[in-house]
Amino acid sequence: MATPDPRGMRAGFIVLLLTFVLNTTSGCAGLNSERHLAPLITTLSLAEGDRETEALGGIFITRTSAETGRANYWAMRPIFSSRVMGDDKMLRWFLPPLGRFEDAPGSRVWQFLPLGRYASKTHADGRHTWSFFALPGIYWAKTLDNRIIRAWFPFAGVVEHFFSFDRATFVLWPLYSRVEQHGRTSVHILWPIFKWSWGRGGTSWRVWPIIGNKRWDDRYEKWFFLWPIFLWQTDKLEQPDENKIRSWGVFPLFARRSRGDATSYSVLWPFFGWGSDPETHAWSWDGPWPFVRILNPGETEGPRRVRFWPFYSKYEGDGLSSTYYMFPIVNRRTEEMPDGTRGSTYVLPFWQSWKRSYHASDEKRTFKKFWPFWRQGHDDNEGTYHAWPALNPLWRTPIIDEHYAWLWEIYASVRKPGIKRERSFLALWRRESDTDEDRRSLAGLWARRKYSQAGRRVTETSFLFGLLRFRSRADEGIEWMAPALPGPGWPLERVPNSIHPPRSNSD
Repeated sequence: MATPDPRGMRAGFIVLLLTFVLNTTSGCAGLNSERHLAPLITTLSLAEGDRETEALGGIFITRTSAETGRANYWAMRPIFSSRVMGDDKMLRWFLPPLGRFEDAPGSRVWQFLPLGRYASKTHADGRHTWSFFALPGIYWAKTLDNRIIRAWFPFAGVVEHFFSFDRATFVLWPLYSRVEQHGRTSVHILWPIFKWSWGRGGTSWRVWPIIGNKRWDDRYEKWFFLWPIFLWQTDKLEQPDENKIRSWGVFPLFARRSRGDATSYSVLWPFFGWGSDPETHAWSWDGPWPFVRILNPGETEGPRRVRFWPFYSKYEGDGLSSTYYMFPIVNRRTEEMPDGTRGSTYVLPFWQSWKRSYHASDEKRTFKKFWPFWRQGHDDNEGTYHAWPALNPLWRTPIIDEHYAWLWEIYASVRKPGIKRERSFLALWRRESDTDEDRRSLAGLWARRKYSQAGRRVTETSFLFGLLRFRSRADEGIEWMAPALPGPGWPLERVPNSIHPPRSNSD
């Protein structure tokens, strides 16, 4: 008969003893209670009331709305995520940023770059259209008039409203293709050698590279001979002769461009060029390219440029002011947009900062990144967020940060008025604070919950995964609480509006 192993008997006795003690002296954290076993699994009440379960240090995440009880976000990072965008829209990512799946009322889009893209839409009149594109050059679509069009590039097919084409037909491209665009039809034989165009704007033709003519009535006319050596062009045909722009060149030796008394020249393009306009006193100089370029608009409101590459470059015009130092390392720019302004500073590859303001409101958005150490941003709707380190080498890319940054971020936080959220690496430290409660935890070893009850501040503390728990109130002693394994065992439902006034972010 085999002799029992004393070590196994001792281990079994300890397990039985612990089981007896826990079953007779303690409770368990229920499904509606917080559990902190990071990095294995954590279930907690988020600031503002939603609930979150996070497992394996951040690989798996599920967030549930406290109002509806339905999951509004879940993810298996960095492979997949699904987010509810309002009541009727769903956004999913697969291997972001490659795969994107979007469902919205009346439309659906899914794509996996660069392999394929599918889009469908139900129009206001009830008609349904869809299109599908996939490598190697397969296109399939249904039009508003219920026609099905197909193409397999370069063999044969028809496409409509694709890129800038209204309609394109091809057979064994580049052998034959026919393109309809902006009311103009062009036929190509052995593209780009033979081409004929007719319809809106007149006719054009070419036998490339021998000779060719491209014309659009009242706009321009272009000729080439032995392309690109001999070139002629006239623009603004609808204008009087003094306003027409005429240019010709013998590439790359010499080229001339004129409009009235204003002329410009290039020699050994692109290395040397100059121009002037006696009427407006505007002038320009290029050379030797790309090192020196000067553009003075004179009395006009045209763009202004000074460049001594790579040491210094400045451009002002079209609502943009951009200055480079030691191009492309340091760049400061200001952009005027239809709805506001944006100012930014870049120091490659380490620093990026920008600030966006809007004409119609006081809303502001900012972003700063000191790669690879930290990043910070602010949005009046989303609040202020911080994270370090910031190993993502790209500029602001929220999708990349959402799905990958948890792998390396030691600390991340989000702050709004009265709200503070914090997370450490692998979720070992979590804090969720709002106007209802302030909850903090350290991997189950320690947790604290603060709220108000009947006008008095209440603090609850948990140690050792909920084995030791106690409560303290203002002007009262300590009250021991029943164990709740795995702790801390706080209820997921928060005490509403318990903290008055709202706790500041510095608390």
